[in-house]
Amino acid sequence: MFKRLFRSEEKKPVRRRVKPKPKDGHTQKTRKQRVKIDVADLRVGMFVVELDKPWEESGFMFQGLDLTSATDIQAVQKECSYVWVDYDEFSLKKSSKADNDKSVSSAGVGSRDQGVSVEEEFEVAKEVHSLASEAVSTLFEEIRLGAEVDGGKVKQAVNGCVDSILRNPDASVWLTRIQAKHEATAQHSLNVAALSIVMAKAAGMSQREMEDVGVCGMLHDVGKTGISAEVLSKPGKLTPEEHQEMQKHTRYGRDILLSTKSVMSGAADVAHSHHEREDGTGYPRKLPSESIPVFAKVVAIAEAYDAMTTKQTYRAACSPSEALQELYSLRGKQFDEDMVIKFIDAVGIFPPGSIVELLNGEIGIVLSNTTDKLRPRVIVILDAAKEPIQQMIVDLSQMETDSSGNVYQIKTTLSDGSFGIDVGDFQRAGLRMG
Repeated sequence: MFKRLFRSEEKKPVRRRVKPKPKDGHTQKTRKQRVKIDVADLRVGMFVVELDKPWEESGFMFQGLDLTSATDIQAVQKECSYVWVDYDEFSLKKSSKADNDKSVSSAGVGSRDQGVSVEEEFEVAKEVHSLASEAVSTLFEEIRLGAEVDGGKVKQAVNGCVDSILRNPDASVWLTRIQAKHEATAQHSLNVAALSIVMAKAAGMSQREMEDVGVCGMLHDVGKTGISAEVLSKPGKLTPEEHQEMQKHTRYGRDILLSTKSVMSGAADVAHSHHEREDGTGYPRKLPSESIPVFAKVVAIAEAYDAMTTKQTYRAACSPSEALQELYSLRGKQFDEDMVIKFIDAVGIFPPGSIVELLNGEIGIVLSNTTDKLRPRVIVILDAAKEPIQQMIVDLSQMETDSSGNVYQIKTTLSDGSFGIDVGDFQRAGLRMG
């Protein structure tokens, strides 16, 4: 039944064209800078005054091009390696503001209802998550050494994540896919916090509730600081005895958080209950559905999704879409049915950071969701022969077409490592978000 969500109706293709503008009227006195730049660094608001080849050998009609949209930028990137541009800070800020106003006023047409684009939020979100990651790693190490949980630091880290997610949740979903797993438990806790906040936003929770569920997500596995390193880091399946030891982390987490006055009491309940299941088969108390705290149900879904999409020593990572199908199949059994639907709605059928193959054989990485769940924005990185090409952003919701005139559409999702692609490594090596 879940697979039906991946079917789409045929729509009439719409060709998008670049509309170059003449240079006349754009050499204002306010333009202060004329510089040579790599086309990957082009931004809306710049004015291209010279190409790396004669204008008559290009596909542009005029000698001069005002970059008013991402489509204009992509057109230049397809033809050139570098160009000379004329711009000033005012023109860039003005264009950025216009783009923001447009994204808000046209919500429901292509883009989702969000404050800023994923490209604009990504760098901010990356810094927020980096600081939060450091805070969580330090926190877990301090707890291992016997220190008390610093609720203030946890709250500060979570609030930064909430602010970013309120502006654009896709940026944070991206980061759960590409952050280095340098400290497995701490990184997992940060990912679960971010995904829980994203789900809470989709469920219509208040900002205060988003902050609270984020704290619960960040601290849900704090009890693992009481588990021996041999069991916690074992490169393989646990023995029945080791599994029983691992399950004790829920009680350890409850005890740690109950003794910490600076953390909301509900966090202890979530640490104790996030492995309880809807059908009463969970641990440690085999609670029925009605006795499981709502925040624990949210965190359980986020925790399972992150675990499934993260490579383990004993198994490969699932693709995001495979993980969503697994969650969907377990709705009402292991996980709350309504919350599973909310989670899928929050991250999308093809979550940001997913590796996808298009119908024409090209390979891309999902950049962000749109109002059409089956047609996200995709960064195309390999051609049909699976060879690297100039990175190009394609908005599938706008029915954009390839060089053969065929509408771009996703054929299937792929696991990390397919065609040598690691999402994290690829982003760090130069994947352009905007």
